[in-house]
Amino acid sequence: MEGVELAWREYRRYPPNPDWDHDHCEFCWATFMVEDLPDVLHAGYCALDEYRWNSQQWFESFRERFGWRVVDRE
Repeated sequence: MEGVELAWREYRRYPPNPDWDHDHCEFCWATFMVEDLPDVLHAGYCALDEYRWNSQQWFESFRERFGWRVVDRE
């Protein structure tokens, strides 16, 4: 994930596969889902392809180390 552009987004299912119901933080394995369940994240930093997600905590911890750039592209 070095040098990847990330965007803060509300979680939605992975676009190519609408049956995909969750993702995990690349670092802490927290769960991202649309459904409102206990301990589920509903927003985070994702790669622009919306395939890789990071919780805000781990984004802050690794932003400089990996040289992540935040963009606001949909």
